[in-house]
Amino acid sequence: MNPEEIISPLPPRRVPFEPEIEEEQNQTPSVTTEVAPEIQNPPQNPPKTKPNFKKIGIIAGIAIAALIIIILIVKALTGTKTSKVVTLNYWGLWEEESVMNGIIAEYESKTPNVKIIYKRNQISDYETRLKNRLAKTGTVTTDVPDIFRIHNSWIPMFSDNLAPVPAETVTTLSLANDFFDNYKKDLKVNENYMGIPLMYDGLALFYNKDLLSAAGVEVPKSWWDLETAANKITKKSAEGKIEVAGAALGLVDNVDHWSDIVGLMMKQNGVNLNNLDTANLKKVKDVLTFYTLFNTKDKMWDATLPNSTQMFASGKLAFYFGPSWRIFNLQDLNPNLNFGVAAAPQLPTSDNKLTNINWSTYWFEGVNKDSKNQAEAWKFLEFLASKEGLEKTYQADSLIRPFGQIYPRKSMSDKISTNEKIKPFIDMADSSTGGYLSSFTDAGGVNANMIKYFGDAVNGLVTNSSNSEEIMTTLQSGINQTKQKYKLTF
Repeated sequence: MNPEEIISPLPPRRVPFEPEIEEEQNQTPSVTTEVAPEIQNPPQNPPKTKPNFKKIGIIAGIAIAALIIIILIVKALTGTKTSKVVTLNYWGLWEEESVMNGIIAEYESKTPNVKIIYKRNQISDYETRLKNRLAKTGTVTTDVPDIFRIHNSWIPMFSDNLAPVPAETVTTLSLANDFFDNYKKDLKVNENYMGIPLMYDGLALFYNKDLLSAAGVEVPKSWWDLETAANKITKKSAEGKIEVAGAALGLVDNVDHWSDIVGLMMKQNGVNLNNLDTANLKKVKDVLTFYTLFNTKDKMWDATLPNSTQMFASGKLAFYFGPSWRIFNLQDLNPNLNFGVAAAPQLPTSDNKLTNINWSTYWFEGVNKDSKNQAEAWKFLEFLASKEGLEKTYQADSLIRPFGQIYPRKSMSDKISTNEKIKPFIDMADSSTGGYLSSFTDAGGVNANMIKYFGDAVNGLVTNSSNSEEIMTTLQSGINQTKQKYKLTF
């Protein structure tokens, strides 16, 4: 199956001010009469002076101006805004409008000067459409996102579009302390976070409980144990056709998430793609050779089999690799499938221990660097990434699927870790990092380039391992070209 289907305050009103002017009473012209030369008392009604209308007008104007200044000062001190409503365009991917609009309505009720328009996008060509739309910032087009969701491996492709997270927001969210450690590795560029994660996901080992029980094997913790257990479970017909596969590894075309698996193996094997010298290139070759053994030597997986997701859902595959969202796919394909989820296998170390290195692949929210509404955008994301916002989103998601997005906060892990299918992802989060071999991002950029070069190398080693030196030289050239094109740092 295709996983991609899967109020503005009014301005102060100016009150007209008209001074009350007492009208002069009609006076009867006085008649000259003789007055006694001695007047003991002053007149009871002295003559009235004619009002000075010009002076009164000046005084009134000053009073009005003072009143306006006082109103503006009071409004400034009380935080009342006289600006228009700010509209934020928010481009998302996975969350239904019914989920997000409920959360948005709550925020808007608390922040009446902000209106948020959420648009759920389809993953197909999303990276290209988003890039083209962001290029229209500042034009007459109104549908330019202020907030947008991108994959953690896309930062090099969107470095010119992402606004760094303000230090105040980092502090408010406790981004450096309460969020999983992997975000410090994946989302920071020059010590600045480039976005805010609202979820976590990574690569885990899915296993068929019934097949493992029947074969009497335990869930493997190392790659060597995985190979041994998978060989024991694999069953073939008399003609050599695979009927039950031990593990979906070794090929490219029908192994979902194969590139993530290879990326994980390289990290565990200490590969440094920043410096592809002879030693590092050999480490890459060792990883690819081991990966292909599941087809070339063990022959537990071949090109005649359906893709690994379908094979696992059918109950005929023991070990399968995937992120947490594959749980929904599998339950849709086979509600009765009895499967578990475990941490990804590790490599043995020189001191007879195992590495603790895992693979992250998730999406986060970025803010358009050219948006005029960045302050409002970050405030809204602070709400979404708060404990309250995350919990409300999770609860809304859980109404339409088995569970919501895995919380990105350490302090919230206990709320969902009782789910045995979620717990392994949580346990791996702090020790995980992402990479440019992330599958199913549907991007034509960095991931597509890297996956193609590594895919060619895997296919080459499967069909013509004797030509391995040339295969590795070609891979090295492809990695370097991609690194230069996107200015990558591994």
